[in-house]
Amino acid sequence: MKRTYRQLMRRMLSSAWAVSLVPLWVLGALIYFYFSAAQEEHLRSELKNMAANRVNALGIFLDERTTMLEVLAHSAPLPELTKPGTLESLFRLLNRRQWSFVDLGIIDTDGKHLVYTGAYPLQHQQYQETKWFQQTMLRGAYVSDVFLGFRESPHFVVAVRKGDSPDAWILRATIDSDVFTWLVRTAQLGQRGDAYIVNREGKYQTPPRFGGEILTVSDLDLKKAPREISVVERVADDGRHLLTAFAWLPKRDWILVIDQDPEEALGALRLAQKAELAILILGSILLAVSIFFLVRVVVQRVEAKDKERANLDAQLAHTSRLVSLGRMAAGVAHEINNPVAAISELAGLNEDLMDEDFVKNQPHGKLFKENLSKIQHHVERVHNVTHRMLGFARRMEPRLDMVNVNDVVNEAFFFLEREAGFRRIKITRELEANMPEIKTDQAQLQQVFMNLLSNALDAVGEGGRVGIESREEGDFVLVMIKDNGSGIPAEFQDSIFDPFFTTKAPGKGTGLGLSISHSIMQNLGGALTFESVPGWGANFIVRLPKGPGLREKGDL
Repeated sequence: MKRTYRQLMRRMLSSAWAVSLVPLWVLGALIYFYFSAAQEEHLRSELKNMAANRVNALGIFLDERTTMLEVLAHSAPLPELTKPGTLESLFRLLNRRQWSFVDLGIIDTDGKHLVYTGAYPLQHQQYQETKWFQQTMLRGAYVSDVFLGFRESPHFVVAVRKGDSPDAWILRATIDSDVFTWLVRTAQLGQRGDAYIVNREGKYQTPPRFGGEILTVSDLDLKKAPREISVVERVADDGRHLLTAFAWLPKRDWILVIDQDPEEALGALRLAQKAELAILILGSILLAVSIFFLVRVVVQRVEAKDKERANLDAQLAHTSRLVSLGRMAAGVAHEINNPVAAISELAGLNEDLMDEDFVKNQPHGKLFKENLSKIQHHVERVHNVTHRMLGFARRMEPRLDMVNVNDVVNEAFFFLEREAGFRRIKITRELEANMPEIKTDQAQLQQVFMNLLSNALDAVGEGGRVGIESREEGDFVLVMIKDNGSGIPAEFQDSIFDPFFTTKAPGKGTGLGLSISHSIMQNLGGALTFESVPGWGANFIVRLPKGPGLREKGDL
């Protein structure tokens, strides 16, 4: 496909693809990003509502335990509560409704147990220096952070103060961490979600599901966490992208953290998006391929029509040139044949007048006789030239002989050998031995070889190389004439067999050699083709059939 048609095809393809594919992809992108944004916003809203519900539930849980202790502290005076078995009965009563208390104790202002019930030996422990004791004495009610304490295991306490110093005392209860942790983890979403509580220093108050232990410091930066419930995107330590909700517990320095993996939550949407993308890509490919083939067919038809029109124009021009050339050839042949015929007649008359006695008796009689023979020979050559000119113009019938192609090649070579040597051009011959004889016109075939060799010598210039090869190939005999010249420019390769077309300088060629050779080869039933890469020379291939290959008379 020529450059003009390639450009036309590119423009048509770019226009068709732009008109069909751009709106399709824009619509697909809008649908893709709209549903993605809508689903993510919905996911954020659900996560925010979950955090609000869970933080309220946790606040109610802690407030209920604090209230229960306050009611218990005000239900009876201290002497009544410290009687043996009383606190234990109240402890069982508190846990009858829902198990959440691990132990229960009454502590005086010196930080010593007045009475204790529970599974740990804490009756003689001193609490005056502990933070929770000091804060309870100061505030009246306090929920501690998780700490190890005397039992050396993570726990937190709820404590209330009854009365004022120096008669004040504290009712303290340890909350079951498993119950509280279960309550926090009810906020976990999916297989990769997590929910946990950290204090303001970032220490875990409940154990996270992934990567971390209770009382260790998390990687969360809580300094800028707003008091209202918020949802942010973050990257976890394991590289996962998470949506994280932060919610502070009311009146406490605890923050509930809920992590959700959006890829898990949006799995169905991601699958739908992938399906949409696959359908969009497949549809685009099918549409692009269909457009490509349709445009290619249209351009090929346009090119075929243009070539058909160009061939018709070329045939008209060729016919016009042949008419002009025929008239010129007939005129030249007529003008040449008349004086040549006279020369031939006079030479023949002189030859008839020279009898044997004249040749013997005259000092230069033998030379005269030889010169007259040479004159007749060259007259015959002139006659053959004019005959060929008329053959091109009138498409004369070839004269058939049994010919060895190698002999015809050698004759052409010997004719141009002296000229090649003078121009320091090396001609190599690689002729296959035992070539079969074929039935063809030797004179016209020799004219073809002469034209091709003459063009090759002109193409390589002084110091170049020309190669001649012959071989059999199936039912054909091939002769190849190669040169290492500059080759045939790509833009001229479709025109080199046209009459009067030449790339030589003005006055250096008529542009008829290749055209005549091409016509001769067609007339002989063969073909003349070429291979050429600009800058790497040319290779002209003469292909002749072994069997009868001449055109019928009606085809000439």
